[in-house]
Amino acid sequence: MLIRPLAPGECQVWWARPLTDASPDALAGLLDDVERSRRATFRRDEDRARFTVAAALLRLLGGAHLGVAPERLTVTRSCPDCDRPHGRPALPAAGWECSVSHSGDRVAVAIGRTGALGVDVEAQVRRADVDVREMVLSPEESAAPDELITYWVRKEAVLKATGEGLRVGLKQVVVSPADAAPALVRAHRDDLPGRTVLRTLDPGAGYRACLAVLDTPTPAVTELDAGPVLAEASSR
Repeated sequence: MLIRPLAPGECQVWWARPLTDASPDALAGLLDDVERSRRATFRRDEDRARFTVAAALLRLLGGAHLGVAPERLTVTRSCPDCDRPHGRPALPAAGWECSVSHSGDRVAVAIGRTGALGVDVEAQVRRADVDVREMVLSPEESAAPDELITYWVRKEAVLKATGEGLRVGLKQVVVSPADAAPALVRAHRDDLPGRTVLRTLDPGAGYRACLAVLDTPTPAVTELDAGPVLAEASSR
C-alpha cells in the first residue's frame, strides 16, 4: 500500500515535483468541476501544473485515508471574504486536517489526524530587486537576506493553520531566529503561541518549508515522496 493509515496525532507531508516528475494532464480527470474551472484560469503551463498536481494529490491522499474514490471526495475551499472557492482546503470528515502549498517545482500536501494544519514551501531565491524585509520582519526580528525565506515560511505556515492567511500581516507574527529551532514566539492572538507547534521540513535544495500544527502538543510528522502515488494514478 503506497499510502499507509494514520493514527490520531499523526501528520504526513507528501512532496511532489509537478514540473519534472508528474503528468498534470493525466491527473486532471480526478478534479471536480469547480477545480477544473479554476485550472482553466491559469495561463502559464507551470501554474496550471502546480495547481493540478496539488489538487489531485490531495484527492488521492484524502480518498485513500477516508475510503472514498479520489474523484468523488468532497474538498471545500470556502473563502471567508467572498463566494469564490479559493480558500483553505478542508476535508469532510471530522478529525482530519489538510493543507497545501506550492512554489517552483515543489508541491506539499499535508494531511493529518491532528489539530488544524498549515504547510508552506517557498523557493529560496534572492530577492535583491524586491524589498520584502519590511513586509516580513517585526521590529524585534532581524535576518540576513538569505534567511528571510525561513521567516516567511514559518509565519505563513502559522497563518495557514489558523485559516487567516495573508489577511493578517506577517509582521504581526513573531517566530524564533532562522538558525534556531522553529517556534512561535508572539502572535496577533495571545492564545496561539501555546497552541502551536512548528516543524522544519525538508523540501530539497533551493527551497525552505515549515509545518504548523495547532492543538497537538507532540505531533508525529513524516515526510514522503508522492512520486509513486502520482505515477500510479497517472497510469490508470
